[in-house]
Amino acid sequence: MEQGFKESVSIRRKQKEKPVPSTNIPDRLKTCSLVLTPLESFFLIPNEPFAPSFQALFSTHIVGEKPILVRDFVHSALYDRNHGYFSQRSGAVGVLERSIKFNQLEGRKAYMKQLDKIYKQSGIAWFTPVELFKPWYAQGIAEAIMRTTNLSVPLKIYEIGGGSGTCAKGIMDYIMLNAPPRVYNSMTYTSVEISPALAEIQRQTVGEVRSHLSKFKVEHRDAMDRSGWGDGEQQPCWVIMLEVLDNLPHDLIYSENQVSPWMEVWVEKHLDRRCEAQEKSPPKAEA
Repeated sequence: MEQGFKESVSIRRKQKEKPVPSTNIPDRLKTCSLVLTPLESFFLIPNEPFAPSFQALFSTHIVGEKPILVRDFVHSALYDRNHGYFSQRSGAVGVLERSIKFNQLEGRKAYMKQLDKIYKQSGIAWFTPVELFKPWYAQGIAEAIMRTTNLSVPLKIYEIGGGSGTCAKGIMDYIMLNAPPRVYNSMTYTSVEISPALAEIQRQTVGEVRSHLSKFKVEHRDAMDRSGWGDGEQQPCWVIMLEVLDNLPHDLIYSENQVSPWMEVWVEKHLDRRCEAQEKSPPKAEA
């Protein structure tokens, strides 16, 4: 072995001695003293069948010498400009070359078989529902918008994490073909995208219809950074977030049982001594 110790990551559950910086956390989480509980190890393993060419970023590359909150760990793993999954991978979100012909599928079994074929042929880790069910998924959203929006003011749409731009193009296609011309001509569609690679793909996807480009723009920034939004506006707007909530940084809290105090979870790097034991010489036999 090259090293006597193996680097891994553990979670540390500890009680906060300072208020948790969130107004949504119950008060009982804000008045705890510092207590450490036993550590439990976990490892991040690359998903080889879906992404064979992707060298997964292991957790030991994210966590430094000091423990970090789960929210910071998730944010770094997904969105860091230097190594984040969405920031660096151009193929982070799958794009279908052509729509699935659902009228040719005989039930759910045939659909699952088709889906398995798509994943095996593409080598992409995941496809979003708006991609798998295009253009119908985006058109369903567009129809709901048109039924409930106030058409007396210009239509303004924001999408958080626009992926490959499939939703934006589908919505704009539907409005162009089905809404009064004045609605389409005065509308604006803004995508807030943290990934530079995905931002460019969105421009290309929407740009397949030239008239969309004057109404569409991508703001390359973190939607969670409040400063990027500027001053509030009184004009009504639509905000679309598809497959976003499960990718947002979040805290993790833990309690052993109903009467135990709540604890927040931290991620820390440590040395696994199991490797050290394998290198020890066997004991010498007695004379």
